[in-house]
Amino acid sequence: MWGIDMENQSIDLLIMRAKLKNGDPENIEKVATALRLDKQRDYQKIILTSNPQTLDFYGYFYLNTPEKLNPVKAEAFLGESAKSFTDVEISRLVIQDSIDGCSKELSPVNRYVVEMDPEAGWQEELFAWYNQEHLPGLANVPGCVAAMRCINLDHSPFSIAFYDLINPEVLGCEPWLKIRFTSWSDRVRPHFTNVRRTMLSLI
Repeated sequence: MWGIDMENQSIDLLIMRAKLKNGDPENIEKVATALRLDKQRDYQKIILTSNPQTLDFYGYFYLNTPEKLNPVKAEAFLGESAKSFTDVEISRLVIQDSIDGCSKELSPVNRYVVEMDPEAGWQEELFAWYNQEHLPGLANVPGCVAAMRCINLDHSPFSIAFYDLINPEVLGCEPWLKIRFTSWSDRVRPHFTNVRRTMLSLI
């Protein structure tokens, strides 16, 4: 599956997907600060994001160098921070593509995440569409700071793309919609399954 040996991959980063028990902004900041302090020595970069309305919390923990890792257990990873979350998954990610955006000189405020599983028989074309048209096209939209696509080795959905944006309104701008509604996009998008689209704010 996915055209890669899922048992022998070097991992680029971990993603933590969870639900917050308390969506109060002060609580989210407190939880994020504690988690960042606990993990900052172990990772090159940590990006934490949340949506207080949906209680979604996504954390990204970038390894210093790619390395082989065994599956990660949530409670062992979080320690004391585990009490702040429910429905926690810690997944190993392998980067497939990473592109600096048109607005790479700006600081992002939001991370927009699109997760999906290709319908049977559509993986090759879907991944070609992402690599050749969709990811570079959206990265080139003003307001997009960076774009990345990864394979999740542990939990479905297994394809995950995320876009760092200067604000959520970038999704509705004309250049973004032009890339989103190409003829190739119209052909392949119906063959997404198990789709999650999540807008999150950086903490």
